[in-house]
Amino acid sequence: MTTVVELSCPKCQHRFGDLDWHEDGAGSCRNCRTDFRAYRLPALTRGRDIARPKLVAVPEDSTCFFHVQNQAEKICDGCGRFVCAVCAIPNGHEFHCPSCLSHRINRTDAGVTERTIFPSIALTLALFPLLLYPLTILTAPISIGMVFMGWSRPGSLLRGPQRWKLVLAGIVSTIEIAAWLFLLAKVWLR
Repeated sequence: MTTVVELSCPKCQHRFGDLDWHEDGAGSCRNCRTDFRAYRLPALTRGRDIARPKLVAVPEDSTCFFHVQNQAEKICDGCGRFVCAVCAIPNGHEFHCPSCLSHRINRTDAGVTERTIFPSIALTLALFPLLLYPLTILTAPISIGMVFMGWSRPGSLLRGPQRWKLVLAGIVSTIEIAAWLFLLAKVWLR
């Protein structure tokens, strides 16, 4: 089965006729004299494969879950049922039976349900260890890393991006690192 597609000029929208074509896939518009080239897509002219089930020849053969008279040819990747060629619906690299495919289509995906909130983690790592100052020698560099990791990532699902937390965490962590460097330099220069 071939499909005839009528093409028109991209510039003036004049429908191409037989006189517009010079060679296979190229020509010029009679109306505006624009040269064109058309590429044929094989999928437009290729016939569709029709699934033909095989009837059960021997009573010991596996039968289709939905059609008892048909021989099973595939196994559903969703539920594991044996299905015939008619019921084995290709879905990417997998095959699904009609009921599993309808469940996949009717399922409402909630999308992303959780997300790492880098601004809150960075700010917590910067401020909380101030209660026990020696911990800041470990948490301040980690907080700086979280600031860089979280800067281009999407924010909270509820509150959106909170860059102010990243900026504040970066400033506090930089001050903590500077304080440690000052303290260490003071101890070493004695």
